[in-house]
Amino acid sequence: MSALAEASAKIPLPTFLKVLTSNGVPAAKAMQAAGKIYKQYNTRAALTFLTDFDLEKAGVAEKDLRKQIIIALKKAGYKGNATAGKSKAGPSRQNSASNKTNPDPNAPQTQTARRKRKRDDDLNELLPDRPIDEGESLGNLDFNEVLNEETLMSKSVVINRAPIMAAWSFIVAERLGFQREEALSIASVYTEMNAISKGVSLGIYDQSKKKGIEASKDGSQPYVDLMGRR
Repeated sequence: MSALAEASAKIPLPTFLKVLTSNGVPAAKAMQAAGKIYKQYNTRAALTFLTDFDLEKAGVAEKDLRKQIIIALKKAGYKGNATAGKSKAGPSRQNSASNKTNPDPNAPQTQTARRKRKRDDDLNELLPDRPIDEGESLGNLDFNEVLNEETLMSKSVVINRAPIMAAWSFIVAERLGFQREEALSIASVYTEMNAISKGVSLGIYDQSKKKGIEASKDGSQPYVDLMGRR
């Protein structure tokens, strides 16, 4: 596979989640973030140029989580390519700047230098060969789940409640007819709402923290009623 094809190839969702969780992002937060950004930022090229502003615009509201995601991508080598891309483009820009500092009276040579710089930009291996089509990723969030009960009975794992709650609410949302992208987003919100309620009941959060987390039945915004949560 060429470098350009590899940069624009779609990263499988399990791999995407593993990149985050293996580099410091909690599993529940990784699933929450994936529900918001995976649809658009699912290639190496897209992740290379992902910024804090892009994350906030996509709906990742927590500043600390955005920072964790950026750090995780750097550790995994996705953000390092951005630096490499800048260094590759550097000589052309330096040559162009040198030509401006020491202008050559010969006009044809200046035009040739400009044309050459344009060709260098066209061959930038970090850029996709075409705009990313969001529609291509719809319905393709395949986890390759193991559904065989006999196989699962021999497996065990020790984990906290948040990922289990997120996985269960995701399955319920799918069973209710939501697409995987929608189900992931709904599951992350459901898990966060339960975490806030638990924190309030334990005295970790103030009672005011719980106010307003439930959608109003009489409000103007659409909502999903999932296992007693809106």
